[in-house]
Amino acid sequence: MTTSEPQPQHPEPASTRDDAPGSFAEDASATASSLASAPLLASAPLLGSATDRPQTVSARKDAYEQLRRLSTWRLLSATKAPAVLAILQTVFPGGSRRLGRSDLVARVETHLDLLHEDGQGRTAPEYVDSWVREGYLTRRDDPQHLETMFEPSPATIDAVQFIASLEEHRPTTTESRLQLVLQQFDRLAQETETDRDVRLADLQRRRAAIEQEIRDLSEGELLLPDAGTSADRLRDILQIASELSGDFLQYREDLRAVDLHLREQILSPEASRGEILEQLLAGDDLLGQSQVGRTFTAFFRMLNDPAQTRRAQDVVDRLLERDFTQHLTRDDREMLANVFSDLYEPAQEVLDVKTELYRSLARFVRSQDFRQHRVLLDLLQEAQGLALAQKDEVSTRFPFSLDLRVARVRMSSVSQHRLKDPTDPGSPVEAEVHDATTLSVEVLQDLVRTNDIDTVGLTGSVNRVRSLAGQASIGDVLREEPARQGLASVIGLMFLATQFAQEREGSTEVVGWRELDGNDYAAKVPAYYFLDDVPVE
Repeated sequence: MTTSEPQPQHPEPASTRDDAPGSFAEDASATASSLASAPLLASAPLLGSATDRPQTVSARKDAYEQLRRLSTWRLLSATKAPAVLAILQTVFPGGSRRLGRSDLVARVETHLDLLHEDGQGRTAPEYVDSWVREGYLTRRDDPQHLETMFEPSPATIDAVQFIASLEEHRPTTTESRLQLVLQQFDRLAQETETDRDVRLADLQRRRAAIEQEIRDLSEGELLLPDAGTSADRLRDILQIASELSGDFLQYREDLRAVDLHLREQILSPEASRGEILEQLLAGDDLLGQSQVGRTFTAFFRMLNDPAQTRRAQDVVDRLLERDFTQHLTRDDREMLANVFSDLYEPAQEVLDVKTELYRSLARFVRSQDFRQHRVLLDLLQEAQGLALAQKDEVSTRFPFSLDLRVARVRMSSVSQHRLKDPTDPGSPVEAEVHDATTLSVEVLQDLVRTNDIDTVGLTGSVNRVRSLAGQASIGDVLREEPARQGLASVIGLMFLATQFAQEREGSTEVVGWRELDGNDYAAKVPAYYFLDDVPVE
C-alpha cells in the first residue's frame, strides 16, 4: 500500500502506468500489482546490509518523522482510530461515495456513542470539521449541488485498505502475484529486445509452445488449474482493482498541486515565469504535459478504447461462467462483474477536474489577473522585509501612534428585505417540448447537403475543444464554440459524430444552443465522444 497525502504545497510525483498495447485487464492489474509492492522493496533494505550505516539510519529516521505527519499515519495512530475508521468506512461504503454536509453530519450523529466512550466529546459537525482539518475528509464545492460535498481523502482510503489487509490475513507474497510480476518482466524484455535474431527466436519458441498446446487439445488433453488456486489468483486481481479508487482521488489532488505550482511560478520573480506565460498564452496544456497529466491521459485513453473494453468485458463474462468463481464471496463476484464499468465515473471526474483547472489557469493568464496578484505579492514582500529589518530594534510591546479606523456596519438578516425587479415579466411561459425522433446517417447527410452546413468550421471547433481535454462530446463543443448556424450546427456535429466519434451506448446528453432569433433551445442527443481529431477535408 502506497501512503499518500493531499498536500498541494508538497506534491509527490504520480506513479507511472504502463500504456503499451495489450490486454486491458492484464496491463491494469499487473501494473497496479507492481506499484503496490515497489515502495516496500525500495524503502526496506535487508537487515545487516553494508549500507546500513549510522548516518543512513539517521536519515531514514528523519524521513519517517516526516511521514509521521501525514494524514494516513496520524489516522492510524490516533487514540480513537478504531471508531473513526469504522464510522468513515460505514458512512462511505467502498470509499467512493460523496455526501452533502447535512447528510454526512446526520450519519455521523448516529454513531457518536462510539466516539463518546469516555462520556465527553464534540458534536457531529465539530467532528466533521476536525476530520477535514486533519486530512481524513476532502471538501468539494460542486456546482451541481447546493451544499458542500464531502468524500474520503486518499489518506483515509489507504488507511482503510491497510486495516482490511490486516483483518483478512491474506499474504501478498502469493504465487499469482509472482506470476504477474514474471509475466510483466518477460513481456518488457520481449518488447525492448534490440537483437532481431533473439527476438525472432523468442517468437518461434512461443509459436512452438502454442502449436504444442493446440496438438494437446486436439488429442483430448485438457489440463485445468486447481479451483482454489484459480480463486486465489482472481482475489489478488480484484484486490489490485479495488486499490484504484484511492488512485483516482490522488490523481485529483496531484493535478491541483501541479496547478498551484504553475501559479506560483507565474507569480515568482524568476526568469522561468516568462516561458510559462508564453506557453499558456499559446494554448499549451501544461497540466496535461505534467507527469501526472500524461499518466492519467494514457490511462483514460486506454479505458475508453472500444476494442480494449470489449475484449476485457468478454474476458470478465467468461470468468463469471467458470466453476471456480463459486468459491468467491457475493461481493467479490459483484466486483468482478462491474470491475471496469465502475472505473468510468471516477475517471470522468478526474478528467472534469483537469479540464476545469486548465480553463481556470488559462483565464488567469489571459485576463491579466496575474499582474494584480504579482503587484500585491511584491507589496507584501516589501512590507515583510521592512518588518524583518526592524524586528531587533522595535519591541513587540512598543505602542504605535496609529489610529485604525475600522468601519462598522449594522448586521441584519437578508430575509428582512423583499426586493422586486420592476422589469421582471413574471414566470416564463411553459417551454415547448417536442417528441424525440431518431435520425439515420443518411438523413443527417441529406440535411448537411441541403442546408449548406459549415462542416469545415465545425471540424475545426471539434479539434480545438478536443485538444484541450483529450476528448470532447457534442455538448462540450457547443459550450466552448457557439452554434453559428443554430440548429444546423447541431445537425452538423451529429453528422461528424456518427462518422468519427465513439458512441457511449445507452447514454444521452442534453445540448443547448442559441438560434439566430436570439432564443435558447435544448435537445437530448446520444452521447458521442470525439477521442481523436476529425480529419480536415
